Amino acid sequence: MKYLFILIILSFGLNTINAQDCPELQIESYKKVMSSAFAKDYKDCPVIIEAEYLKGGYLKNYRKPKKLKKMYFFQCISIGGETKTAAITNEVSGDFFVIDKKMADKVLDLKKGQKLKITGKTFVQNYFGTELSAFLIVSDIEIIK
Repeated sequence: MKYLFILIILSFGLNTINAQDCPELQIESYKKVMSSAFAKDYKDCPVIIEAEYLKGGYLKNYRKPKKLKKMYFFQCISIGGETKTAAITNEVSGDFFVIDKKMADKVLDLKKGQKLKITGKTFVQNYFGTELSAFLIVSDIEIIK
């Protein structure tokens, strides 16, 4: 019994040490959060950004990250921002966002240019140690009126 009690105390102590201490949820700069230089800062704690909806889907002929394959992909840009051109396909794109398919109804009927308040955490796709893209894994989304 004595050893069980010690084990329980050690388990609780280790869980407390490993717990993430996230700051209060706040609005951050779109460009900062979606930049690969800063994206890792937002991978464990949710953040809010304001964005402009561009379109649904991912780039044609590009591989989706394995961790995100079963999610719904859509694209946004910063409010009043510019689109990018994909290197291989010359396809116009924005930054990549993913949402659980159970919540995809919140995104499916959006129109290009609608302004959004998006809550989520970042995911950075690495390929052999090279950071390729930053994604925002969306936990909540609302239309700004």
